[in-house]
Amino acid sequence: MAAYRFEESQLDPFISAVAKRYHLFAPVRTDAVRFQEVSDGEAIDLSENSYLPIKEFFFAKQHVLFAFHGANLTLPIDLVEPRVFFGVRRCDLNALAHQDLVFMQEPGDPHYAQRREASVLIGYHCLEPPSPHCFCSSMNLQDCQDLMFVPREGYFLVEEGSERGKRLIHDFPRYFRETEEALREEDRRTPGADGLATTDIAALYDEEGWGERARDCLSCGACTVLCPTCYCYEIHDEVELADVHRGSRNRCWSSCQLKEFSRVAGDQCFRESRSDRFRHRIYHQLEYFRERYNVTLCTGCGRCISYCPTRIDWVDMINRMVASAS
Repeated sequence: MAAYRFEESQLDPFISAVAKRYHLFAPVRTDAVRFQEVSDGEAIDLSENSYLPIKEFFFAKQHVLFAFHGANLTLPIDLVEPRVFFGVRRCDLNALAHQDLVFMQEPGDPHYAQRREASVLIGYHCLEPPSPHCFCSSMNLQDCQDLMFVPREGYFLVEEGSERGKRLIHDFPRYFRETEEALREEDRRTPGADGLATTDIAALYDEEGWGERARDCLSCGACTVLCPTCYCYEIHDEVELADVHRGSRNRCWSSCQLKEFSRVAGDQCFRESRSDRFRHRIYHQLEYFRERYNVTLCTGCGRCISYCPTRIDWVDMINRMVASAS
């Protein structure tokens, strides 16, 4: 893929130009750094990773699958206009690629697929960990972006990652100048973000460390809401009180950390204890997903540690168990 030099002074004009043609979303600081639609570059904040990942723009928190009135069904029509996401970190780019494996393989989710097809992803490479809990360099992340902006002194080195990215450069050629400078392999990793000793935790399942840290868990589900890769959901029907023949079937986010998530008929619960639920989430992130899709679900953003109410550092917990087992 070709590489380009992009002058830092041109970022604001570029953002303004793109925003005139697309719906442009970028990290903006409000009460926290969040992705919002912007019309110029002045509001963009690249100083830290966003509090919430961009998954909500593709896998909606709540989504009406269909409405019903008696025996008549109405399917909602999604009208997703072309949009660009600027400033997406490598961890979140990989997270979206991992969600693609879930929602775009047969049988695919047409709502998710439509949102993906309408989106161009411009990455922003972290030269240093934006959080002390980042461990993305431990997770073998790949190039999943349409364009990647890598900060240099006074400019960005921009690398094409897809035909979509190539077309965007073609549409805004004045901002990009071809260069022979190329990204090295070390440029694709963030130094100091390699704190997880191993992703192979199969042998640690019966270690006592799980129960010790699970005692601090509140089962609040914050870790799964903030996680860029978690995709658990539940489906339920809602009817109108004024007319019980009218209502809708809805899909909404859920969490494996909630006891009722694994409750089935007969009031049986597969994961009754907090320890079982806590361990299950980590094993799904590092083991179970990889067994099915040949890639680790977790991308090492560290949000689940940074914003855990009781600050459960499961990376440190695994490193301790690995050290004691060796």
